[in-house]
This record gives sequence, C-alpha cells and structure tokens, in this order.
Amino acid sequence: MNQRCKIGLLLFMLSVCGSAALTLHLYQIHADRTRPADLYEVVYKQRTAFRADDYPAAYRHASADFQQKFNVEQFTEMVRSDYLGMVRAVRVEFGAVERQGRRALIQVFFIDARGQVLPCVYSLVDEGESWKIDGARLLRRWPAGTRLGGLQS
Repeated sequence: MNQRCKIGLLLFMLSVCGSAALTLHLYQIHADRTRPADLYEVVYKQRTAFRADDYPAAYRHASADFQQKFNVEQFTEMVRSDYLGMVRAVRVEFGAVERQGRRALIQVFFIDARGQVLPCVYSLVDEGESWKIDGARLLRRWPAGTRLGGLQS
C-alpha cells in the first residue's frame, strides 16, 4: 500500500472517530437537558391513563424492552392485581431523581384517601425521542400521618 492510500485511510478513520465523538457529545447534551419535571410527566401520564381505565394508553408509556416481556393483556392484569394502590391514590408526590446516562430512577409517593403512603421507585429509560417506563417497584406502605421529606410551610 502506497503512502497516499495510507494517509487517505488514516484521514477516513479519523473522520469516522470524530463523527462518533461529536454524535455522542450531542446526545449527552440532549440527555443532560432533561428536567426532572419531564420525567415526572411520563409517570403522571401513565397514571392518568390508569385512572381512566385506558390500559392500552398506559402501556404506550412502557419501554420497548418491557413491551417485549409483557403484552397489553398481561400488563393490564399485572396493574389490576399488583399495583391497584397506586391507581386508587388520591394524591401523588414526586421525590428524588437519579440519572445515569440514558436511565433514571424516580421516587414516587402515592397517597390514599386515609393518608397512607405507598412509596414506589420508577425506572425510566431514554429511548431517543422520549422517556419510557421500564419498571416500577412498590415498597412497603407507610402508615397514615407519616411525614414526607422536604419543607412544609
């Protein structure tokens, strides 16, 4: 291989690497612009669909990976049997958000009519155009009157 071919190949490889680095940088800038409120909105929209008994709409907020594991009928049955407390909650409060690249964890507190708190940790994934829910883990219910963290006036 002559010197011109080597230089051309080297420049081509450098341009490919430079393009990849620029694309990654732009993606990270986009990911860093996500506000916690944007993530809360995804959870809130799914809960609104649950309360309207619109499980197909709620299912659309689930990640592609989740949808590969469960179809809409299985999803509906799971919510009705295991997550009814969060559907029936009269109030929702959002807590801390922890982001790691394309993934995020959100604390969500579902409060029922008696004042009991059902804490939950949502896992979300950035699928490019939007954030999707990848899972939700319910924690042990807190008794009525338990004070959530933060400031009260």
